[in-house]
Amino acid sequence: MNRLALGGALLAMVSSVILLPAGPGHAAPVVPDQAAAAAPRPTNFGLHAMGYGTLIKGGDIPVSSGATGFAHIACTTLAGLDRSNGLANVDLPGLGEIDTLTTRVKTIKRGPRVTSVSHHALAGITLVETELGSLSLGAVESTARVWHNATGFHSAVHTNVAGIVLTPPGGEPEVIAIPSPGEPVEIPGLLRITLGETKVDKRAHSIFARAQGLLVEILPTNTKVKVALSRARMTDDVINSLMSGYAAGLKGKVLNVEDDTIVTIGRTPTKPLPCEGTGGVVKQTKTVDINVPSAVSVGAAQAKVFGVQAGRRRARAWTQGSIAEVNLGGGQLVIEGIVARANVIRRPGKLVRNSNGTKFVSITADGEPHEIPDSGTLEIPGLAKLEFGVETLIRGGIEVIALRITLLDGVGAVIDLGVARTQVKKAIL
Repeated sequence: MNRLALGGALLAMVSSVILLPAGPGHAAPVVPDQAAAAAPRPTNFGLHAMGYGTLIKGGDIPVSSGATGFAHIACTTLAGLDRSNGLANVDLPGLGEIDTLTTRVKTIKRGPRVTSVSHHALAGITLVETELGSLSLGAVESTARVWHNATGFHSAVHTNVAGIVLTPPGGEPEVIAIPSPGEPVEIPGLLRITLGETKVDKRAHSIFARAQGLLVEILPTNTKVKVALSRARMTDDVINSLMSGYAAGLKGKVLNVEDDTIVTIGRTPTKPLPCEGTGGVVKQTKTVDINVPSAVSVGAAQAKVFGVQAGRRRARAWTQGSIAEVNLGGGQLVIEGIVARANVIRRPGKLVRNSNGTKFVSITADGEPHEIPDSGTLEIPGLAKLEFGVETLIRGGIEVIALRITLLDGVGAVIDLGVARTQVKKAIL
């Protein structure tokens, strides 16, 4: 796959030809309510909203690339919150260039109606310049909205893509018909595009809505790019505490050895701790061996979360991220059984938080067993600095990183292995 020639010229040319109406089933974008409450007000619901512009996963792009234009309202009972994030001219490593993108998330209360909403708008994107040509997309938007009123939970999801243009090498731009949602359009040998993926999950005590503008699959590299995602959730199952946090196998920034660039690794795999907890059930996700393009080889990873609320303002939660094995420098250092655990217990007038359960099964350097130094830091000259058991106290909780690896290659890429973050805060109802 040839290197991308990034620039604004193609986007400018494309913008003059992709003034197309939305395809079948693509409703006009719904903009979040413009008027927000003067000040945050308590509600009887746990509210959450999140959105981003792009997220890259798998293939020749290592593991995943962190979300661009990320905006987030973590679990809250407050209405009247309004947050946004925007970027311009963002490079997608090895894939292309994004024009201006904006994410906005809000919680709203008007009379008996309480709403959580996420909206994302992306002005344009240029992808994959190869011997088959380059592909450009016009404006992409998505909205996910959930609300509760006198008749219960409700939702609305919308996506819109303005146009798709393929430019063959040395040829004129060709407008590609916008497919119906769920019916991909494929350019053989180049990519597959799926538009307008939406999902709503309505239950007795909660509702979840997601809208994704499009999914682009780069066929030569088996890479997936999620574009313009909006997500909103609310629940009436908050008893006395608001829980939040997540567990992940790893996250960080690594060196892409092919072109000496730093690539962000998103949380992989990751499991969020729901606002109301898990009802006393352990929820988990896992993945097999992970390809990290550096001197680090990482084995299977797992993420688990747990949370339960009880009467008399009592709640307990934990998150746990683990890695089966990490190998540095082709066997110079092997660490097995990496586990990070963040525990939080809330009682009336008291908060207990610790990292009990964080551990390492074995550490082997050049074939010999080793113990963790008293300092908690180990350095392999010219290869990496290792920090064991990195803990950070946060409001209502704790974040634990079992092992932080800083590569000593002059670039300073950092990888966190075994990540757990747990918060249990008093609900404002």
